[in-house]
Formats: sequence, structure tokens, C-alpha cells
Amino acid sequence: MSALLDTRDTGATPTPPRPPGAAHPPRRVGQRVWGEVWRLLASLLLGALLLVVSFGLSIDAGADDSDLRLGGTLVADVAMGLVALALLPFRRLAPLPIAVILGLAGGFSAFAAPAAFLVLVSISTRRRWFEIGMTVAAWLTSLTLVEIFGLHFMLSPSSPGDALLALLVGAVLVFAGVAIGVSIGNRRELVASLRERANLVVEEQNLRIAHAREHERTLIAREMHDVLGHRLSLIAMHSGVLRYRTDLDAADRADTVAIVHDTTRLALGDLREVLGVLRSPGDSFDPPANAPQPSLDDVASLVHAEPLATLTITAETLEIPATVGRHAYRIVQECLTNARKHAPGQPVTVDIIGTAGESLTIVVRNTLAPGGSTVDESGGGFGLVGIDERARSLGGTASVETHAGAHTVTVTLPWPTS
Repeated sequence: MSALLDTRDTGATPTPPRPPGAAHPPRRVGQRVWGEVWRLLASLLLGALLLVVSFGLSIDAGADDSDLRLGGTLVADVAMGLVALALLPFRRLAPLPIAVILGLAGGFSAFAAPAAFLVLVSISTRRRWFEIGMTVAAWLTSLTLVEIFGLHFMLSPSSPGDALLALLVGAVLVFAGVAIGVSIGNRRELVASLRERANLVVEEQNLRIAHAREHERTLIAREMHDVLGHRLSLIAMHSGVLRYRTDLDAADRADTVAIVHDTTRLALGDLREVLGVLRSPGDSFDPPANAPQPSLDDVASLVHAEPLATLTITAETLEIPATVGRHAYRIVQECLTNARKHAPGQPVTVDIIGTAGESLTIVVRNTLAPGGSTVDESGGGFGLVGIDERARSLGGTASVETHAGAHTVTVTLPWPTS
């Protein structure tokens, strides 16, 4: 319930939906920079390792090749690797051209292969099959030229068996990269979909809470409408006396004028409360001094109507302002209704403690029913929202907690002395 009450201030805004294959949400600058740095470092280190291993194997396989050919192969391999590393950070600016270029380079250059593989995975996350097909074709073309036709910078070609095996392994790695990229893209879309659904749920809950609060404010405004009508009827009655009773002596006329004056002042206070209740949540207003509605004195009969409810009042109820008393009565009434709904047949205790000039505290505690819930699944827990709205309308607070098998609602209302 505390989470339910806190939802009003979250200001949650749903994230607009993204089309399938769209890039994941923007990250902070530091995260983007670090992401590029570790990819570059990983490609550099792994590419250097592959270059050393590949060059060593090339020396063994091409023992008859001249030093010029070996040196040319090494220089070309390193040059293509550096180009691949330079293009890697720009893979999102021109995905398809960079993926095709690095796909062609990845088959020829061991140093460029890790960076080209990362670009292959990256473009596969977009799940656009034309782009994936073009990139895979570039990879397979370069692998075929190297392994089948021996175009590896004029080194001696491999034997047919070794070449076919190398081509098969390369193709498996290429399709594995595609599978990894597509899987990452699917996961991103799923996460985005779940995030969007969660935001929609939050927005819907916020709308339901706002509707419940508006409904509660409307009910309070209706109560104050009755109060205001009562005041105005008194004013009309006594002003009518002043108009038609010409036989009143000075003392009676002065008393009647005083009654009209006091009642008018109280009616203005009631009107301020009505307008305050109808304002947007969070606005404060000054409560009036009195109101002919259920008061704290009526709580005793309300509690005694519940067979298993007990009441303890440690406060001078006669000194409590009528507005505070009326809201206290409604709060206790709602708490008893919730207890009867969620924990039927369980004992309920109502403690009312307060001091004039400080605050009035209402504590309603009920034992939980076996397997019971503290929130009504059918009603959405809006009774508790109404309690919180009433408390906030007077500048008070409301809290709900469940501990040691008991459900406790604690409401604190200000207790003005005048």
C-alpha cells in the first residue's frame, strides 16, 4: 500500500514504442565511450594474437616463399587490420558499407578478423536480412578466394583438403556471428517491449489512482456542499427575521446580526474548503472551523456497531474542530469497512490520541485473516487511497503497514486550536 500511495509523485512517463530492429535506447556518453574502447582493445589484442599465429603457420606452410612475399603479406595484413580498427567505431553511421568492407577484409587479414566479426554481429542485431545477406556474401567471397584459390598475398595455396576444411570452419563462424547478432537483437526488442508494457502499466495505475482521488475529492466536496447549504439557510433565515420582524428590540437585533455575521464567516470558510478540495492534488487550503456533519463524538457508536471492535479515545473530543472530527469519523469508517472486507471475523482496535494545538492520531489495527490480503483485488485498494486523500486535504499524513500478522493504518491530522 505504501507503494500505492507513493505512486502519485513518481511522474512516470511511458517510453514511446520503437519499431523492430531499431537501435537500443541511447546510453550515457561515458557508457558509449567505454563500450567503444573495450571493443577496440579486444579487437586489437585478439587480432594481434591471430596475426602471430597465422603468420607462424604461413611461414611453415610457405617455406619456399621469399622473404619479400612474407614481408608483403605481413604488411598488408597489418594495414587491413588497422583500417578495420579505424572503421569499427563508425559501424552505426554506415552499417552496410562498413560491414561489407570488413567482411571482405576479414577473410584476407587475420588482424582484421576480430573487428570484422564484431561488425558482423552488430549488423545482425538489426535483423535486416538484405544487410545480413550482403555481409555474409562478402565474408564467404573473401574466404573462398583465400582458401580455394589461394589468393593470400601470393603465398603458396593450401592443399584442397585443408582449404575446404578451413572454408567450412570459416563459414560456421560467420553464421555463428549472425546467430549471435540476431539473438541480441531479439533480446533487445523483448526488453524494450517489456519496458514499454511496464510503463503502460504504471501509467494506467497512475490514471486509476488519479481517478480514485478525484472521486474522493468529489465526495468530500459534496459533504461540504451540504455544510455550505446549512450555513446559507441559517443566514437566509436570520436575515429574513431582520427584514420582517420590525418589533425586535435592540438587543435581539444585535444578537441576530451577530449570528448572521458569524454564520457568514463560517460559510466563507466552508467555501474555501470546497474550492481547496477541488483544486489539483498537492495544493493546500485552510480548513474551516466547524461543520454540521458526523464528528468524532459519533465514532463510538460507529465502532460499537462492529461486534469485535474496541475503541480507546485519549483526547478531549469536545475541543476537536468539526472539520477534523468529520474527517476522523470518515477515516475510522473506511478503516472498519476495509477490516470487515479483508479480515472478516477478526478483532479490530481503534485508538484515538491527540492534544489540542498539536495533532490527532488515529490508529486502526486488525488481525489478518488466514490467507487474507491487505489490498482488495476487486476494488484496487482505493479505500486506502481515499484515507490518504482525506489526510492530505487537511495537511496530515497516512501510512499503512503489515507486521506480525496485523494490518495497521496510522493517520495523523493537524489539530488547530482556533
